[in-house]
Amino acid sequence: MDAEPFVSIVIPTLNEADNAPTLVRSLVLLPEAEIIVADGGSTDGTREWLQQAVQQHTHLHWLAAPRGRARQMNAGAKIARGRWLIFLHADTTLPLASYQAFTAFVRKHPESCGGAFTFRVAHDRLVYRYLEWYVAQRCRLLKMPFGDQAIYARREDFWRLGGYREDFPLMEDMEFVERLNKLHGFCVIDAPVFTSARRFEKEGYLKRTLGNIGLQMLYKIGVHPSRLAALYYH
Repeated sequence: MDAEPFVSIVIPTLNEADNAPTLVRSLVLLPEAEIIVADGGSTDGTREWLQQAVQQHTHLHWLAAPRGRARQMNAGAKIARGRWLIFLHADTTLPLASYQAFTAFVRKHPESCGGAFTFRVAHDRLVYRYLEWYVAQRCRLLKMPFGDQAIYARREDFWRLGGYREDFPLMEDMEFVERLNKLHGFCVIDAPVFTSARRFEKEGYLKRTLGNIGLQMLYKIGVHPSRLAALYYH
């Protein structure tokens, strides 16, 4: 029997045939890690690719999960065997050096309960450097990383907190981080993950950025994420 992995990387997917193969091929090379892809009903060939890929990689697993990022991430976490969980968006890459920095950090700091990686955008436009600076200040002052920073948690602490809120179609990352923040050892580590700029480029940088900030403010004043999702997807 294979040794238990130290880290389980959980990836929720929905129609990610353009991203999933490249991402998974990079992740299966990481030492001491298992990769779990929780698919929410893809119809673009993502599932078919995963079915073939798991035959080639013993540390790669996939499962069909109820649609919804929170539901998918919880479903993936339920079958995870690693001591640590990393929740990685399908359009975010985790470099080997950042993964190694993470494993070194949590081994050096056994009191840590969870946190996130440093936010970077995989695009060379100058405006994204400002966005990275803004996110860094938010994390420094408020300890409020979001899901595109690859939130991580010790598996036992993740379940002690009850996992992600499955009745939250949006803001599930923000709500979980608020709870995780209250535990000892929360930290945003100095190791970057790189998020695709595809949504900013498609919708327009200003529109996407202001829309995100608006949703966050509405959530903070008490608007339920089900209502926010209706606004967002409309």
